Amino acid sequence: MYNNAYMKKQILDNRNFPIISAIALLPIIAYLDFITGRKVSFSLFYLIPIVIITWNTDYLWGLIFSIVSAVLWFIIDKISGSFYSHYTVPYWNALVRFSFFIIISLSLSKIKELLEKERRISKLNSDMLSAVSHEFNNLLVGINLTAVLLEEDEGGNIKEDRLKLYKMHRQNYSAMREQIKIFLNKAKLESGKIKLDIQRVEIRTIINETVNLLLPMTFEKNINIIRDFPETILAVQCDSDLINLAISNLISNAIKYSPKNETIVISIRKVNENFVEISVNDHGIGIDPHDFEKIFTGFYRTDEGIKEATGFGIGLKLTKDIITLHNSKLNMESKKGKGSRFYFTLPIYK
Repeated sequence: MYNNAYMKKQILDNRNFPIISAIALLPIIAYLDFITGRKVSFSLFYLIPIVIITWNTDYLWGLIFSIVSAVLWFIIDKISGSFYSHYTVPYWNALVRFSFFIIISLSLSKIKELLEKERRISKLNSDMLSAVSHEFNNLLVGINLTAVLLEEDEGGNIKEDRLKLYKMHRQNYSAMREQIKIFLNKAKLESGKIKLDIQRVEIRTIINETVNLLLPMTFEKNINIIRDFPETILAVQCDSDLINLAISNLISNAIKYSPKNETIVISIRKVNENFVEISVNDHGIGIDPHDFEKIFTGFYRTDEGIKEATGFGIGLKLTKDIITLHNSKLNMESKKGKGSRFYFTLPIYK
C-alpha cells in the first residue's frame, strides 16, 4: 500500500513539475524584460515556458500560457512608457505576439501527437512481430521433432534418397530458426527490451561456433570458409549473444549471396592497443553504391539479392543496430558483381 501511494505521488509530482517550472519562469522573464527595456530583447524568452508546458502537458495549457505571455508583454510595454506613432500599435503588437505563441504551441502539440502515434504503431508492430515469431518457433519445433522421430524410427535402414531429404530438412530447420531468432531480436530492439550484458569474450570462439552451425549451408555450394585469425587469442568486451547474432547474419549473408565454389574470408585483426576489427569478406554478387544506405533500413532487398536467395531483408538492419548498441559502426566495402566486405570494431578487454 505504501509503495503504491508513493508511486502515485511520484507520478503526480512528475506531471506537475513542468507546470510549476513554467509558472516560475514567466514572472522571471517578465521582470527581466521590464528592467532591461528595449536595450536587451527578451521577446523570444517568453517561448521557453510555453514550449515546456505544451510539450509536457497539452495544447490547452500552451494556449493559456500563450495568452498570459502576450498579456505580460503588453503590460510591460505600457508601463515602460514606450512611445508609438499610433495608439493602436501596442495592441497590434500584442495580437501578433499572441498569434506567434499560438502557432508555436499548436505546432509543438501536433509534432508531439505524431511522435506518440509513431511510437504506438512501432510498439504494436514489435508486439505483433514477437507474437508471430513465437508461434512460428513453436510450430517449427513440432515439425522438426516429427522428422527426428521418423529418422530415428528408420534406424540404419534409411535409403539414400530419404537420407538426403532428412539432411535438407535439418538445413531448412536451421535456416528458419535463424530467421525467427532475427525477428524476435528485432522486436526486442525496437521495443527497447534488449539490454547489453557486457563481458569478456574470446571473439574467435564466437566465430568458430557460428561457422560450425552454418557449415550445412556451405555444403550445397561447396563454399570454403577461411578463418584468418592472429596467433594470439584476443578477448573483447561485448554482449556475446548479440555479437554472435550479428556475426551469424554477416556470415550467412556471405554464404547465401556467393556463387558455387567460392571462398569467404573471416578475419580478426588488432587495429591498435584498444580495438579489434572483425570482418567478413565474400566474392558474391556485391552491392550497387546506390543501395548502400537502403540495405540498412530494414525489409529492403536489391533486385540481384532477390534473384540469388530468399529472405526478408532485415538481417543487416538488425546487425547494424547491434553494432551501434556497442558504440561501434558497421562499415561496408562493395562493388556490384565483385563481392562485399563488412567490418566493425570492438574494444579489447583489459
